[in-house]
Amino acid sequence: MEITIDIIDNGALRFLRDMEFLKLIQVRKPVVKEKKKALKLSEKFAGALHLSDEQYADFQTYIKEGRDEWERNIY
Repeated sequence: MEITIDIIDNGALRFLRDMEFLKLIQVRKPVVKEKKKALKLSEKFAGALHLSDEQYADFQTYIKEGRDEWERNIY
């Protein structure tokens, strides 16, 4: 069985150490989780579409045309 506790008083810590000495419990050091380096979206999704060179070129053309449409002046 595994539980997590918060020590409020140092006396409680001594009590836990005594219980550990009597082999009633086992006190372990807390696990420190490493922070993952945040990836840029370009790194995270690079190659995710699995497109051929031709499909990639078509996709880029489609995206560029879509962007150009927003730059038009509509009156």
